[in-house]
Amino acid sequence: MSPSGRRMGEGRQQLGAPAGKRLLLPGSRGSPSGLPGGGGGARAQRFLLGLFVHAWLWAASGSSAQVFNLSLSVDEGLPPDTLVGDIRAGLPATQQQQEGGGFFLSEDSDDSPLLDDFHVHPDTGIIRTARRLDRERRDHYSFVAATLLGAVVQVEIRVNDVNDHSPRFPRDSLQLDVSELSPPGTAFRLPGAQDPDAGLFSIQGYTLVQPSDLSEDPAGPFFQLRYGAPVSPKSPPSSSPLEPLDLVLLRRLDREAVAAHELQIEAWDGGRPRRTGSLQVDLRVLDENDNPPVFEQSEYRATVREDALPGAEVCRVRATDRDLGPNGHVRYRIRSRQAPGTGGSGGTLGDAAYFAVEEMSGVVRVQRPLDCEAQAWHQLVVEARDGGAEPEVATVRVSIAVLDVNDNWPAIHLLFLTEGGAARVSEGARVGDYVARVSVSDADGDPEKAEEAVGELGMGLGGGSISLALEGGEGAFALRSGGSSGVFFLCVEGPLDRESRDLYDLRLVATDAGTPPLSTEETLLLRISDLNDQPPLFSQEHYRASVSEAAAPGTAVVCVSASDEDEPGTDHARLRYALVPLPARCNPEALRATAECGPSFSIDPEIGVISTTRSLDREVQEAVELRVVAQDLGEPPLSATCLVSITVGDVNDNEPIFLKQVYNATLLEHAPVGHCFLQVSASGLSGGLGRDGEVVSKYKEGEL
Repeated sequence: MSPSGRRMGEGRQQLGAPAGKRLLLPGSRGSPSGLPGGGGGARAQRFLLGLFVHAWLWAASGSSAQVFNLSLSVDEGLPPDTLVGDIRAGLPATQQQQEGGGFFLSEDSDDSPLLDDFHVHPDTGIIRTARRLDRERRDHYSFVAATLLGAVVQVEIRVNDVNDHSPRFPRDSLQLDVSELSPPGTAFRLPGAQDPDAGLFSIQGYTLVQPSDLSEDPAGPFFQLRYGAPVSPKSPPSSSPLEPLDLVLLRRLDREAVAAHELQIEAWDGGRPRRTGSLQVDLRVLDENDNPPVFEQSEYRATVREDALPGAEVCRVRATDRDLGPNGHVRYRIRSRQAPGTGGSGGTLGDAAYFAVEEMSGVVRVQRPLDCEAQAWHQLVVEARDGGAEPEVATVRVSIAVLDVNDNWPAIHLLFLTEGGAARVSEGARVGDYVARVSVSDADGDPEKAEEAVGELGMGLGGGSISLALEGGEGAFALRSGGSSGVFFLCVEGPLDRESRDLYDLRLVATDAGTPPLSTEETLLLRISDLNDQPPLFSQEHYRASVSEAAAPGTAVVCVSASDEDEPGTDHARLRYALVPLPARCNPEALRATAECGPSFSIDPEIGVISTTRSLDREVQEAVELRVVAQDLGEPPLSATCLVSITVGDVNDNEPIFLKQVYNATLLEHAPVGHCFLQVSASGLSGGLGRDGEVVSKYKEGEL
């Protein structure tokens, strides 16, 4: 459409055209003569025509006008002069043939780009593009076309989206600093990409491009992407349904193994072929103090002469820390909390008091004079501490042997291998059992053997040339070699019996190979500990006693006594007494009368006194037999038994009893006086009342 036509349309709005509309009239071809201000006659004609069109549009806007809709579409990015459509296609077929003379066009608004982006032929109604369209700049156009016969066509042109934009991140690269102590599952927010295209051509997802060497790692990748999480009501709305975009840590990082990770995040759309955009993420693993110092050796061994002056170098320890900066700076010190005199007898100062270590270099030096005779070797614990806020600490043991330069007597060291480490052995020990470990040492040794002896840090330099002898014991004990020089074992050589002998006086004599030889004696009092091998023994196998049936409950009857030859005062010799139930022998007739027959005695478990527990009845049970068990408290317990016979003495505690309660007799009336017509009898349970306890009674004269 020519510029003159547009300006002419603009000049007619005040005469009745709808506000904000621009008119395009038939015959306007864009020639300069059509512009206002051209030839006077042409200007007048166009001015009058414009008045007519405005008046016509105002009249056509009434209820009698026929309005038709036409929807057209065109892809963005097509070259200029691309055919879009024909306005006549919006009219019915009958009107398409009747209409002639072109169209009157009206744009949406003054700033409408319709005539900038399209060529609309006012005579034929053909619409073509004037330039390449951009849907992201404008996605639709609309205008009204009217015919001279009063038909109105509302034209809508939609610009179709094509995949002409690639996803783009706000920046090309990003640097992340991540602590190596970040736990798995930690998410790091990344900026999302944007794509002006719509629908399927917009961003459809993200991909983390893994390094090519990751497949060689059996543990798998360190990271994965997470996006498109549901938005909670309290969260601010995202600009994209795929946001937020998070980089999620899958497993723990280790800066010392991999200090940096180069990641590439790729955003892709749904086009065919799809377009992509990438973000380079340079992830730097921040160092944390997660590595302790590590010493170069698991243990350091060194030697020093006992005449070394303070400040003399003994050895050097070295530790490294893989962390960076202060976290990797190592300082040394000797741990001071050590047992005093751990290296020998007579030492009152701890090992750490004799040596010092330089804080930065790790050089161990002598701090005070040494004495091989007092302490032949020292053990230090050296700490390496890094400079972290919460420092990591590593320790190493430093064993230092002091080389002797003086003459000394042999030394004997005893280590009892018995329970509790005491100088005692059980009488149940078998032949060959170890009693004690005996080591001998001599600070004076052959200089040629010094290096060999230093390797045995528990032994002096002269240990290999010392002999050890055992005196006493009468063949019950013997010395055996321990397999290494200067080490012996005191062993059981014969059977032991504490009840026969409970103490052995042994002497150990160590003699060196000097000229003249020097000897050291060590006296050893070895006690034989008791084993529960002796059962209790009663003073009698059979005890006899008697008790009156009138005795009150709790009456002491007899005391039994047993002894145990095991060690007094121990559980092996401590006894407990108990009664073993035996079948009771009771009088059946008396039992029916009294209904009492059962245990009647108890025993004191501590002293063995047997007492009555209830009233006795000789008529029920004349004699009682008890079995007493004496048992010690050893493990396992041993026991012995004895028999106790108790006789129950009788008292007159029962009245005679008639055999019948009622006697019936028949008497003749002429029986003489003195005639015996009835005899009654009574019996007594107590002994001594007539023959067999039977009582014979006759009636008294005159009582019938």
